[in-house]
Amino acid sequence: MRKDNIKDPYRRFYADLGFERADLFALIKKKYKCNTVLYPGCSIHITPSFYFQHVVYVDISEEARKFFQDTQNIINRINSNKNYKQSVYIKFIHNDYSNQLTLRENNYDLLIAIYAGGITKSCKKYIKPGGIILTNNHHNDAQDALQDSDVRLEALIRRKGRKYQVEESTGEKLLKTLQNHSIPLKNMRISNNGMEYVDNEYYFVLRKSRVLVDKLADANNEAQGDGSFVSNKKR
Repeated sequence: MRKDNIKDPYRRFYADLGFERADLFALIKKKYKCNTVLYPGCSIHITPSFYFQHVVYVDISEEARKFFQDTQNIINRINSNKNYKQSVYIKFIHNDYSNQLTLRENNYDLLIAIYAGGITKSCKKYIKPGGIILTNNHHNDAQDALQDSDVRLEALIRRKGRKYQVEESTGEKLLKTLQNHSIPLKNMRISNNGMEYVDNEYYFVLRKSRVLVDKLADANNEAQGDGSFVSNKKR
C-alpha cells in the first residue's frame, strides 16, 4: 500500500497540535463571503482549502515545495474535509512572495497574511478592491499596511472560549489594540496528550479600498448621462 506523503507532516505540525485554526477560516468564510484566496508564506498549512474553493499557496521553503508536489494526495485530503460542493482548486507557487508573482492583480477576495512579515505590503496588489486582508500583525505587518491610504482597519477577531468572535468597534479602539499587539503571545501548552496550540492571537481584518471600483462606476454614470458609453472590458 502506498504511503500517504502528506499525512504525517500535516498531522504532525497542524492537526495533532490543534494548529489548523479551522474555525477561524470558517468564520471568515461565513462573515465575508470570500471565495478566492491568496496565502503567501503558507508552509504546508492547507486548512484554508477546507473552506475556500480556490486557494493559491506561495512559499519559498523546500519543505513546502516537496509537500505540494503530491497534488493528488493533497486534493484527497481536502475533499475529505471540505465544506463546499464545488471542485477544489489549488495552486502552489514556489517563490519568495516579495518577488513579482505570476498572478493577476486585483483578482482575489482574501489575502492571508499570518506569521510572516511584509506580506500585505508585497501582495496587496493581488487583492480585489473591496477585498479583505487577514493578518495577526506579525513583524508589524498590519501597522505597515495601514500607512497606505488604500487600506483601512475594519475588525478584530479573537478566540474566546471555544469560538472565534468578530469585534467591530471604533477605528480608534481597534487601532489602539493593534498598536499594543506587535509581540507574539505564548501559544503552546502541555496537555494530557502532549503539546498543543492555544490560539491567543489577535487577528485583524483590513479592507482594501474600493476607490478603483467607485471611480469606474462614476465614469460610466457620467458617460451614460451625456449619451456616450464607457466599458471596463478590454477591446
